[in-house]
Amino acid sequence: MRRSRKFISMPIVSLEEGMQIGTVRGLVVDPVKMEVAAIIVDQQGWFREQKIIPFSKVRSVGSDVITIDQSSNVQRTISLPEILKLMKERVNPIGTRVVVENGTALGVVDEYYIDETTGKITDLEISGKFLESLFKGKATLSTEHVRTIGADVIVVKDGAESYLEKIEGGLQETIQNIKEGTSNLWESTKQRTRVISKNIKDKYEKAEKTVSGEEQTPKSAARQPEASDNQIEPDPNLDVTGQVEIKEEDILPGITESEQPQDKNPNGEDTGAQNN
Repeated sequence: MRRSRKFISMPIVSLEEGMQIGTVRGLVVDPVKMEVAAIIVDQQGWFREQKIIPFSKVRSVGSDVITIDQSSNVQRTISLPEILKLMKERVNPIGTRVVVENGTALGVVDEYYIDETTGKITDLEISGKFLESLFKGKATLSTEHVRTIGADVIVVKDGAESYLEKIEGGLQETIQNIKEGTSNLWESTKQRTRVISKNIKDKYEKAEKTVSGEEQTPKSAARQPEASDNQIEPDPNLDVTGQVEIKEEDILPGITESEQPQDKNPNGEDTGAQNN
């Protein structure tokens, strides 16, 4: 494929005569067939009649020169009415607005690409606000998605915007792939977020159950101190009674032996005297 601008000023050489016929002045586009119908020849000299070469008569389009078999392939425009009509219509994709059938404006054509062998227009290079909203730079669209090439507007089929290919450093990627990649990234992000959220929730519930279990533990279940904890076992050989001195005066203080009561019978008689 070659850009249309690359054709301009290329030398045209006749192989039979071995001479340069002229240079490329312009291209005649057939909007219905979406192809280059003819090459406009820029001949040397003044007041020369404008001539064209039907693209079907082009032998090859090289990197530097366009060749034809013989100079007779260069014809007068008046002898080719169909091409003359196209020249009068002046259909040129460059600078033409691109609109989708649904009414969406994609942008403006900056360039178009041509198959050097067949002359078919293969792609349109587009720029505009719609593309700037998706990515920086320009994009190409295959003419497979073009419905009509008009003098003022190029109409593309519904959904054609999904087949735009961005041009950035030689890298071409369709908008559809960009959307799919973004969707996959979003789904992956959501999945990771769900996993992280679940892990946090599980840890929180586990911690909550642990705290709740400690609060509900009954006191009876608490650990009882064992006999060995801070307790001293009694010594069986220790005589604690010998360490205690009991005194009568400590028990009934203020009462002497003489004041102790004597046993008497019911009649008031001293029982001690009777026993003697």
